[in-house]
Amino acid sequence: MKKLLFPAAILLLLAVTGCTDEESGLGLNLVDGNTLYNGQQATLTANRALSVRDDSLTTTGFDYGVIGNYQDATFGSVSATLYTQIALDQHTGSINIAENIIDSVVLTLVKDHTFPDSTASYNFHFEVMRLAEPLLTDTVYYSCDTLAVDPTAKYFDQTVTVTPTDSIVRLKLDNSISTILNQTGTAEEFINATKGLRIRITDAGSTGMLGINFRATKTCLTVYHRYSSEDTVDAEYPFLLGNGTAHFIHFHHDYTGSVTGGADSLDGTTALYLEPLGGYNMLVSFDDAVRTFAAAHPTAVLHHAELLLPVASSVTPPDRVLAVGKRAEGDEAYIDDLMMDLIHMSRFDGTYDASRNCYRLRVTQHVQGLLRQGADPGTLLVLNSRRSSAARAIVNGLSATDHPRIELIYTE
Repeated sequence: MKKLLFPAAILLLLAVTGCTDEESGLGLNLVDGNTLYNGQQATLTANRALSVRDDSLTTTGFDYGVIGNYQDATFGSVSATLYTQIALDQHTGSINIAENIIDSVVLTLVKDHTFPDSTASYNFHFEVMRLAEPLLTDTVYYSCDTLAVDPTAKYFDQTVTVTPTDSIVRLKLDNSISTILNQTGTAEEFINATKGLRIRITDAGSTGMLGINFRATKTCLTVYHRYSSEDTVDAEYPFLLGNGTAHFIHFHHDYTGSVTGGADSLDGTTALYLEPLGGYNMLVSFDDAVRTFAAAHPTAVLHHAELLLPVASSVTPPDRVLAVGKRAEGDEAYIDDLMMDLIHMSRFDGTYDASRNCYRLRVTQHVQGLLRQGADPGTLLVLNSRRSSAARAIVNGLSATDHPRIELIYTE
């Protein structure tokens, strides 16, 4: 499973509407099939929601990432660029290949996916350049960060076709990279000497995104070398890229002429936006509904509560939506229900339900906590794959008939 992390800050929302109660026998359409409850149904409806820019997204050290370019009329254009160290194996403390003869150097990237069409072939124009300064191991980099490159050290600048059946993208680098790899020294000295690489897909080829699996050992830089001119067979020396090294991804958005326009926040009356790669998150509040329900049912015990996010449009629905709540102490964390659903792999764990065209999130413990405190300071909805996939979605706004809501079953 890909890593889950949450943004560093959440904005508070203003007031929202009340709730409605209905008598019901069994909440068959709401509850997990393994657990049925006798109780009453209620619906909590938000009347205030925002799409907010994800402007503090860390991208340092994740197991999966993406590079490339994509654009559409709603969100404008976005590009993703990888910055990575070249490092020795974690169990290797030093290197001594200064006198070796390097015949070739190959950079390989293990493909996780292509976007927007996984069944299509792409003519990606890759560019690999050396960094002008070392990528620091002890620094946290964000999606807005960049590092300068050495304009004289371009190691690859060609178009490569990536087909649906390809599992690895192989780039044979210019042999001028040998001058920085023929090193003798410690692992730290090697990183400082090589500085690192910037790897990107330029706009000269196909428009699209390449997802990369950094966890895979075959995502690496392999040197084919001989110990002397008398050797006739190359030996292999693998260097780490991605996993086991410091690396991050820079995302650049251009919202010129787009529907969203790149505003810091957008009112959610008509539509709400979930855009990855440092784009937009959703912030919703059910404060009035929670206050009204808590006052009318002070002893209510929730047996099931489900947040529904009806999807208005998506080319490829993102894999999962995660909910981040604000604690009484003022900090933010994933809601308690999330970890329980991940353990049990429930169908309410924020995945897309094609039969109902919506995302479904179990929020029972979260809402019970809101009722105890008698208020809702706001819940942030983020894409699980917001660092590693360009898949995005538009969610129905609050004025839609099929609007975002919480449906619950309770007794008292």
